[in-house]
Amino acid sequence: MAGHSHRSSLKNGHKSYKSKHASKGALKRLYKGKVEKEPVGTGKPDKQVSKLQRKNKAKQLRAQRILDSIENRKLFEGKNGAAKIITIVPLVNDLDPLDILYKLLKCADDEGIMVQEVDSKRIFNVHIKKFKSNLKIIIPDMTNFLNILDCAKVADFVVFGLSGVQEVDEEFGEQIIRALELQGIASYIGVISNLSAVHEKEKFQLDVKQSLESYFKHFFPSEERVYNLEKNSDALNVLRTLCQRLPRSINWRDNRGYVVADFVDFVETSPDSGDLVIEGTVRGIGFNANRLVHIPDFGDFQLNKIEKISESSQKRKIIKEKATDSLSLELDLQTVFESNMNRDTLDEYAPEGTEDWSDYDEDFEYDGLTTARYDDHGFLPGREQTSKKAAVPKGTSDYQAKWYLDDVIDANEEEEAEQTNGKDETMMEIDDEMMVEQDNEEVAGDEEYDIEDNEGFEELSPEEEERQLREFRDMEKEDREFPDEIELEPSESAIERLKRYRGLKNLYNCDWQVDEKDPSSPAEWKRLLRIGNYKNTKNRIIKETKNEAQAIAGDRIRMFIRFPKFLLEKIQDPKQLLFAVYGLLLHEHKNAVVNFSLQRWEQYDKPVPSQEPIVVQYGVRRYTIQPLFSQGSNSPNNVHKYERFLHPDTVSVATCIAPVDFTQSPAIFFKPSPTDAKNIELIGHGTFLNADHSRILAKRAILTGHPFRFHKTVVTVRYMFFRPEDVEWFKSIPLFTKSGRSGFIKESLGTHGYFKATFDGKLSAQDVVAMSLYKRMWPMPSLPWNGM
Repeated sequence: MAGHSHRSSLKNGHKSYKSKHASKGALKRLYKGKVEKEPVGTGKPDKQVSKLQRKNKAKQLRAQRILDSIENRKLFEGKNGAAKIITIVPLVNDLDPLDILYKLLKCADDEGIMVQEVDSKRIFNVHIKKFKSNLKIIIPDMTNFLNILDCAKVADFVVFGLSGVQEVDEEFGEQIIRALELQGIASYIGVISNLSAVHEKEKFQLDVKQSLESYFKHFFPSEERVYNLEKNSDALNVLRTLCQRLPRSINWRDNRGYVVADFVDFVETSPDSGDLVIEGTVRGIGFNANRLVHIPDFGDFQLNKIEKISESSQKRKIIKEKATDSLSLELDLQTVFESNMNRDTLDEYAPEGTEDWSDYDEDFEYDGLTTARYDDHGFLPGREQTSKKAAVPKGTSDYQAKWYLDDVIDANEEEEAEQTNGKDETMMEIDDEMMVEQDNEEVAGDEEYDIEDNEGFEELSPEEEERQLREFRDMEKEDREFPDEIELEPSESAIERLKRYRGLKNLYNCDWQVDEKDPSSPAEWKRLLRIGNYKNTKNRIIKETKNEAQAIAGDRIRMFIRFPKFLLEKIQDPKQLLFAVYGLLLHEHKNAVVNFSLQRWEQYDKPVPSQEPIVVQYGVRRYTIQPLFSQGSNSPNNVHKYERFLHPDTVSVATCIAPVDFTQSPAIFFKPSPTDAKNIELIGHGTFLNADHSRILAKRAILTGHPFRFHKTVVTVRYMFFRPEDVEWFKSIPLFTKSGRSGFIKESLGTHGYFKATFDGKLSAQDVVAMSLYKRMWPMPSLPWNGM
């Protein structure tokens, strides 16, 4: 075919327009509808940095990282270096942790390691001559879940044991892995000790090994392989990794000092108490004799003194550098540090004298109310609010003033969260199925009749009233959309039940007093620790703790702890069961209103209501709390909606009164297992957020009524109240409907709680009239949990 042609397979676009400037019309079409973006930042011009300066800065940062790595490595180097703490955790029942340890130590070819000592103890020190390193081996009690968590908490490396013949149980092995991930784990390594039980030939063992590597990588993606301890080369590689690799740090743990006890003794100083003497190597940022210490399952205690047995390699280097300065050298050579008058006390609350704060007291009294309380004044996010200065009573001593931490916000600090866009959040969702359609309004319009005159109103007999009420509630249960809806019994007084509730125009825009008078408030409310800015206070306290440390990481010390005599019987041999001592930061023994983020454990299917006692482990503490759950919203007035239950697939905030924590440690929520005394049921996990006494939790109660008769925008409503005095009491509270209408109570009708209400539009017979009421929920005190 002579005239045949086909289109080109190459699709070339049109040439670009080469004009220097676009026309005015083209620019208008390009920028149509766009708004000029506000500049973000301080407004200061960016400082011009030359290429040489950028290279120099990168070089300095690289040199600092290398220096930090060298300093951290010196902690473990040498014959007298600190021992790396190794915790061995088998994930299945058919593995013996002692067998894993024996295969690791066997490859060292070290005659100095005594196997008999390994068999007789569960916590012991080992010196590996081949790699010139010290190891402290910890074998936890595998029947006690919390002991596994405690042993992994202090570990530099966790060795997970996998089996070639038994799968990891979801209720045991996987629960351990997930809990350790949530708690925080420094470094980890996976090993297999019984791969030969699968098959004698190695090629048949390969599939099982690859399957276990895939399983382990699912939880720890950075770990590419697991090691077969039956191979001498693999066992040697594991031992080399443990001895030579620098362990990763856990911020919340390493921001405080801690000691794993090698020896424990008691020196009696009085008939009821004495000094508990702990000997061990300091880890973390160190200890100060004026600060408190925490012993898990025992509580907080004061230090009498700290004795240094030997200096760390870092400290010896500092002493050499200061050899010319006699004063600094004398301080550095000090080996005994005794506590003085400035040491922390064990008081959990502020002194009694700080309770009378007349500046915060209001004249409002619940007993003097004549009508429901309606706070219609709002909080304007864009306007400067008149905040009350932290009240300190007259004649406050220096000790009492320690309970008011009012840090100034640093302008250079990074903001913790973005501000909301300023738009009011809707009080509740409108169900699309309940939206009023035009046809329904027309039908309702046919049924309208005039009820302006009270003469046309007729009361029903009690039997008929009860029958209609029963029918309405049966229909209501089928389609209940409001989670906060409550029902009043016909014989129940709404005034007595809802007297402490108030009406609000907008929950997220109201002005709610933090220290209002309320008989339901905790007795110790005004004696709690109050922190003006948690983030700045945390950074300042951690920095001060590092500078004030008298015994630093690597120092071998002897601690003298003031200890009551009746607790001695609970202390076990530190070579059989872990005994650790943690240093507390300044103010960490004081109670405050604390907030945790909380997400429900995916495998826990039981309901978790608010105020139900549960156990939380955050940092080094375990407390039995009765948390109040609330939405994790970012409201401008710091008022948040209270939630009655912990819902799955959502992140809630749990609020309670407990000791503050300045390391923002992870939190694990659980209950003791009802079937196994040494096991637990994990409920959820989260993080210690902050200590904020100004976070207000508002419990919402929704009363619903049935629109009975219609006349234009005036509706007769029934079944919301059952007494005319209740209608008069709540007359000032606005009404709303599921279809989005708003209105107010006009007048009461009859003696059965009927009332007339006016709305901003017509209602349908299918609509529901509702009223929102709110009550302040106060956090509840917590108690230490000392184990099963």
